[in-house]
This record gives sequence, C-alpha cells and structure tokens, in this order.
Amino acid sequence: KQWYQRRVAITAGGGYDNTCQVTDCRTKNSKSWTVDGEVEHLMWDVSNPFSFLAGTSNGSALCIDIRQEKPLYTIAAHDNEVSGLAMTKQIPGLLATCSADRTVKVWQISDNRPSCVTSRAFPEAGSLHCLSFCPDYATMLAIGALEGGLLMWDIASNKEFREAFNHPAVDGS
Repeated sequence: KQWYQRRVAITAGGGYDNTCQVTDCRTKNSKSWTVDGEVEHLMWDVSNPFSFLAGTSNGSALCIDIRQEKPLYTIAAHDNEVSGLAMTKQIPGLLATCSADRTVKVWQISDNRPSCVTSRAFPEAGSLHCLSFCPDYATMLAIGALEGGLLMWDIASNKEFREAFNHPAVDGS
C-alpha cells in the first residue's frame, strides 16, 4: 500500500489476487482494476496526481488513472517480475524499473506513450529488488540487489538517456 501524498485519506494497494485498488478511508469507497499478474510494486505517479503505477509478477508495468476504467498503458517491461519502480520530480516523464531478470530499464513515459530509452544489466547482482532516485542528485539510482547489496548507477552517464531527456552530460561522459 502507498498513501496518496496530496490527500492523506486515500491509499492505493495491490495484491496477489491480480488487483490494484484505491480506497478513500474516510468514506470506505474504493475502486479496483484487474492486472495481468500479482502486484509486486506500486507507487503514485509523481507528475500526475490522478495516476499510479504498478509492477506485476508477469513483467508488466502499468499506469492507471483513478478516473478511468482501464489502464492508460501497459509496458511489457521485463522477462521476470517488476520488483521496483522509481520516478523523480526533477525529471518529468522519467520512469525506472528493475527486475529479478537482473536489469534496470529507463523509460520515457510522457504523453502516456512509454518507450524504453536504455537498459543496463547487472549480471553479478542476482535478482534486483528495489530502486530509488536520489532526492539531491536526480539521475543517481540506488538499486537493491540480492547479491552485492547496494548498487549505484548515474543514468546521466548514458548517451541515450541524455538525448531522450535533453539532459547535460556528466563529467567524463
């Protein structure tokens, strides 16, 4: 579950029953959506107050607008479950996903037309379980791995990312 930061009485959750649900705790009203697998991770969209994203056990990442009946889009993101989703307010339209398939993928999701910008394999890490952007350094990803612990990746070192998001090069890139 994740509380909605703009309205603290609203929460979104997902489960092993292949559903996502948003509930208003004041009224106990709720709305549900069926997804293509067990919900592994869920987060509110930092750039759209009416949407949340969910990662499933089938490797999909979905964006759901709580005002709509069907997802805005579904990405066939990974070969295994999508175990982590991350966004940063500093770079609109940027989504990162990670998976037990040992990869992190960077997506451009602006205008609800997602495209994979780049990906990076971490074969030595075992399965990847979570990831998060640094709040003070918007392109730095921290990635939690089964083996090797915490991994770091500055996605600004990637040419495809810089071109897709019109982001300046970092020193040495």
